[in-house]
Amino acid sequence: MAAERSDRIVVVGAGIGGLVSALLLASQGAQVTVVEAAEAPGGKMRRLPLGEGIDGGPTVFTMRWVFEQILEQAGFTLADLPRLAPLGVLARHAWRGHAPRLDLHADHRRSTEAIAEFAGPEEARRFQAFCAQAREVYRRLEGPYIRSGRPSMWSMGRDLGPRGLATLMGLGPFSSLWRSLGRHFHDPRLQQLFGRYATYCGASPWQAPATLMLVAQVELDGVWSVEGGMHAVAQRFADLARRRGATLRYASRCERVLVSGGRASGVRLENGEEIAADAVVFNGDPQALVQGLLGEASTRAVPPLPREQRSLSAVTWAIHGCTAGFPLVRHNVFFDDDYASEFDDVFRARQLPERGTVYVCAQDRGDSGVHEGAERLLCWSTRRPRATSAISMPGRWAHANDGARPC
Repeated sequence: MAAERSDRIVVVGAGIGGLVSALLLASQGAQVTVVEAAEAPGGKMRRLPLGEGIDGGPTVFTMRWVFEQILEQAGFTLADLPRLAPLGVLARHAWRGHAPRLDLHADHRRSTEAIAEFAGPEEARRFQAFCAQAREVYRRLEGPYIRSGRPSMWSMGRDLGPRGLATLMGLGPFSSLWRSLGRHFHDPRLQQLFGRYATYCGASPWQAPATLMLVAQVELDGVWSVEGGMHAVAQRFADLARRRGATLRYASRCERVLVSGGRASGVRLENGEEIAADAVVFNGDPQALVQGLLGEASTRAVPPLPREQRSLSAVTWAIHGCTAGFPLVRHNVFFDDDYASEFDDVFRARQLPERGTVYVCAQDRGDSGVHEGAERLLCWSTRRPRATSAISMPGRWAHANDGARPC
């Protein structure tokens, strides 16, 4: 949306997408007003009031070049964001009922050695081949797909060229991620581990395309923790947008997108105030538009998505408490042996899984895993909720837990 065509722009939602839109548009000279229902920016990149504050959404910072590119367009640099610290251990993985655990490292060599010790030298060699293919897939798709504003099958076919198309065909025509992983790894635990990439976009590894293996290259390119937490990134983008002239209004819920002559002409807030605009950028849930929650005319802005095509969701717990037993690092994943049942329950039975994967982000820990006393934890699971928590971890919980006790 070019600023030279629109002087007044309203951005609905101060999530990271809305904040970036506001920053870039204001940098081009547009008069930008951001309206946000919450009391602070962030959207999904929110901060929950437990302990010193817990990130309740994204927990990893990757693909620094995306932020560098955005900031450069607005006249800033990465130094204008909170300090980033690289993580040496990408994640620690464990399996129910099995003693060995597996750490993946930012250092490819160390990951290869860890896999050799965990699953044998043959699997380590297969891991190297997997990473080589993931690197090639990423290289081929970075321009035509990842960096493209609006990729299409036609534009990708044109930009990939014969060699790029050959790379994708080498994955197997219409191959799923799970099928591709089965060709790379013989150990089902490694298939589980790398199949988790599908859930990054709310999909099943049995249905997601094999091209999602490129996430391996994204993580090998670097994973960082953020001083002050991920929410600090959203707060800083809000500050930078304000420095470029944008107005940010919190506790200002949008009730309706106003339409005149078939075009968005502003918004009406919950308190009845109307803000006129030449264009409206909507950074909320697309289903709100589809269902007409912001006005009947807005239903035409987004095509409806059939229920069976929607992505999976999750149950999360924000915890400030003490842990014992398992040596946590910052990012931890706990698998069940019956991996297929997790996705059968979600995508076929349409229910929360009986036996799901659990992710725990220990936000006060680094590579050493050392921490004493109460700590901040964000736990993510597709597990079916029960009367007591699915995670045996004592402490003070953000949600009711019959088995909790203080440190």
